[in-house]
Amino acid sequence: MDASTEVLLVAYAFDNDPVEVCEEMPSHVWDAIEDRNVLKIAHNAEFDMSVCKYVLGIDISYDDWFDTMYQAAYYEWPRKLSELANVLNTTRKASQEELMFFSLPIKPKLKRNTSAANKEYNRLVQLLPPEFNDPKEFPDAWNRFKDYARGDVEVMRECFNKMQALPQIELTAMRLTFEMNFNGVPFDVELAQRIMQRVHEYETNASAEALERFGIENLKSTQQVQAALQARGVFLPSLDAKQRGNVTHPILDLREQASGLAFSKLPKAISRLCPDGRIRGEFVGYGAHTGRWSSKGVQLQNWARTGENVSETLESVESYAHLRQHLRLCLGHDTHLSFTGADLAQIEARIVAYLANCKYLIEAFANGEDVYSKTAARMFGGECDPETGKHPKRQYGKAAVLGFGYGGSGAAIERIDKKFYDEIGAGAAQDLCYTYRDAHPEIRSLWYKIDGAFREAMKSSTAQLYRNKVLLKFTYDGKTMRITLPSGRALYYRHVRGTPGQYGLDLSYMSYGEGHTSWKKLWHGTMVENIVQGIARDILVGAMARSCERAPDAQLVMSVHDEAGYLHPPHVPMLDIFLEEMARPVEWAPGLITTGDGFTSDRYRK
Repeated sequence: MDASTEVLLVAYAFDNDPVEVCEEMPSHVWDAIEDRNVLKIAHNAEFDMSVCKYVLGIDISYDDWFDTMYQAAYYEWPRKLSELANVLNTTRKASQEELMFFSLPIKPKLKRNTSAANKEYNRLVQLLPPEFNDPKEFPDAWNRFKDYARGDVEVMRECFNKMQALPQIELTAMRLTFEMNFNGVPFDVELAQRIMQRVHEYETNASAEALERFGIENLKSTQQVQAALQARGVFLPSLDAKQRGNVTHPILDLREQASGLAFSKLPKAISRLCPDGRIRGEFVGYGAHTGRWSSKGVQLQNWARTGENVSETLESVESYAHLRQHLRLCLGHDTHLSFTGADLAQIEARIVAYLANCKYLIEAFANGEDVYSKTAARMFGGECDPETGKHPKRQYGKAAVLGFGYGGSGAAIERIDKKFYDEIGAGAAQDLCYTYRDAHPEIRSLWYKIDGAFREAMKSSTAQLYRNKVLLKFTYDGKTMRITLPSGRALYYRHVRGTPGQYGLDLSYMSYGEGHTSWKKLWHGTMVENIVQGIARDILVGAMARSCERAPDAQLVMSVHDEAGYLHPPHVPMLDIFLEEMARPVEWAPGLITTGDGFTSDRYRK
């Protein structure tokens, strides 16, 4: 937390007692925070926990705090308290207007004249310690601030009571979130600075080359770059990579290098460093609709995967694109600890095969065979090589497994393997899609069975679907669809509606999960993907929690998709422990074979 952070007010209530507001922490409240038998409930609880830990110096435990923001996310309600109060129709509404007056520093008055003296004055002013409004000078505003604090607790308590309790697996996941965010991810500043120096060299060289070869004085100027491209017969509606399709040109490559956007996370990460060299508070519990963690701050989940021939020495950097593959090496490095990372191997494909009862895939996973080659053999015929187990069209099988399991068309391959998609072309990709569907009637049936159960529940309130050895239960109350997963927790879809479409009713639901409300399309592919990823997350949560129990000296520091990372003393066999827990039979999904794949190193090397 910033060094200027201090406690202005303490607002609290015990059970249903009236809310109290104090300017000093009462001793009995302090005692209650330290008491492991007292549950502390807060909205965005990590903030309150951080104040208690770092500002007040109170020893806290992750096991006796509860976050109503996480609770809201699980039930697919807004995370922001004011918006949550609106949708839950609380007696009192929440507002943050009064909060800002005393909580935000006063902006320094800067001089507008751009003279050298004024620039230096402005620079020095911004280095001064922040100043805040004094409550004694604004008594009316201070009273409003107290009323805000009281109302905040009242609204939060009413929201907590209006929402149902969390299932046990979500209490576990919430506390794993606390652990990750308070442990923090070590960040190698020295390596980051050396990477940034290389980026600066690429920027300088790109600008010089653009001027010499193409006459472009400023690569960051859209107008100049577009003019240079058009002079060479390249016409683009936009320079945005997502909108220009497969168009490539040396000018576009140089522009990317000059922008340095691929490395913009590094200075932001440095700005977020704690004194001990770790980045904290980066993960959002129940950040995705499926329950997976998402990330905030420097968005660690979006950092480029580590490529081949990479090293923290940067001695083998081949290109600007290759340099980007060194980013993750900045993460997870602690001089005295090892880093272990592991993920659930091919977990989504395993769950799809399990729910579809696709026997040849289930057997292939159980026997440890090359599933991509087995899929290719199923689609195209022929035998796998008896020595290597590989099929001549293994790459096609891999693209099909990764791209078509959720009902996607040929274009799905472009998202998971653009190089392969460009090689075979759109027509061949679509043909591959049809071949996959014809060869996997069990999986295709799964899509429509789930879609059918969803629609049946909309008509008759409930529907049950037995898949292999597990039950999926669909419950609809006229507005909200709840899909109960085999683990016992559920996925929620608010304000489900159907509108006439080309092939019947097109379904959609109101999503609150991304900081704003939006209507999202629902079709069988989305439903299956959500269910599969939800099951995968529940398996991962179980493995993470058990691993933490078995290795109390290890520190859980991250989760990326179906992967988790731990720091631990070198003598702790963390990889063995984590892989054992990943392979443990899933109690609520009998017969589902799961395995893990991971590494132990001195930093995040994946």
